[in-house]
Amino acid sequence: MNTYPSKLFLAAAWLQPGLKSLILVAVATLFPMMASCSNDDNDGNQPTLNAQITSYNEFGAAMLDVKEEDMSKAGFTLGDVISIAIDGKEIVMPYYDGYYTRNGEYLCVAYPTYPSICFTANNTGLPKELTGLEGHSIVIKMQEKGGKIDVQKALSMKYANQRDAYPTLTDAEYANARAVTAGNIASGVLHRASSPFCNDINRAKYVSEYLERLQVKTVLNLADTREMMLSYDMPPYSQSLWEGGNVIMCQLKADPTADDYNKRLIEALKELTARPAPYVVHCMEGKDRTGYVCALLEGLCGATYNEIVDDYLLTYDNYYQINPAKAPALCKTLVSLRLNTCLMHYAGITDESLLPTVDYAKAFASYLLAHGMTQQQVNALVRALQPL
Repeated sequence: MNTYPSKLFLAAAWLQPGLKSLILVAVATLFPMMASCSNDDNDGNQPTLNAQITSYNEFGAAMLDVKEEDMSKAGFTLGDVISIAIDGKEIVMPYYDGYYTRNGEYLCVAYPTYPSICFTANNTGLPKELTGLEGHSIVIKMQEKGGKIDVQKALSMKYANQRDAYPTLTDAEYANARAVTAGNIASGVLHRASSPFCNDINRAKYVSEYLERLQVKTVLNLADTREMMLSYDMPPYSQSLWEGGNVIMCQLKADPTADDYNKRLIEALKELTARPAPYVVHCMEGKDRTGYVCALLEGLCGATYNEIVDDYLLTYDNYYQINPAKAPALCKTLVSLRLNTCLMHYAGITDESLLPTVDYAKAFASYLLAHGMTQQQVNALVRALQPL
């Protein structure tokens, strides 16, 4: 509010005799108006924070010069819906401590291992027009306090890396290792697990023992590069699989919609058909990347939507002891945000409500054909998973 004309009026009034009462009325009226205008300019005292883009990380996220404690002091908490204004453009997004949106959706992240706050589009990185803006100022504003707190709570669950923290689980369950039998996949042919090579989450030993007991012969590794593999202190059976040339390397991001994901996965699946069973698919936790690939193989072999969902959610029971019976709303959120996006991509549909009606064997075969497999190669993959 521009108060300068009011000040001129007051100064002139003091020069006029007999206007003292008028001055008192004017002061009493104008000061509250000025205070009210000041509050309006601050958007009703809603949290606002000025920041600057300092750099971009390897995933295409814009790193800012503020940390989670700065956000907290300004009045922002995890689960809020905020907006980020930059160069005349305002983007509305949730504020989380992890990548809890669907692929390509914007979010602001206070990731525990990052040195500062960042914002990005999940798994795809920022679009070209929002890159190369180091040094540009942004304004963070509140849009809806706690607007996404349910998602924050659902997806920020933590699990333990100590075996004795899970006394009711078997070693295999603790390692998130199990057979995949949905649809017509033959018993004992396909398995999924957390990493048998990298021990960052203290499960490699148990996975390796599981694989040895079942004499798994071929590994589809979705997590590592060859350089990473050379740095690991592997359990004995895992080491023998690696040294024996029995590991198919297929490092993926958890974004099934990416061209690179499709290309790498198709090449790996072609190779899988030439290798002996039993097979195991793994990433680090055996959760998302593993879940997405296993969902594809399950659907290709005739699994229903419910079978695919049930297998996917077993991982959350193993790590967090949650399941549809204990936490139906939470499991529904997890499936919708994670698994369903992947299934819609494979099936070539955009309506999530149609997922229970999809003919997955037909739809997923079409996906493989569209991304570089021949009909003979698709048939070979099906035969490898459900041999006569």
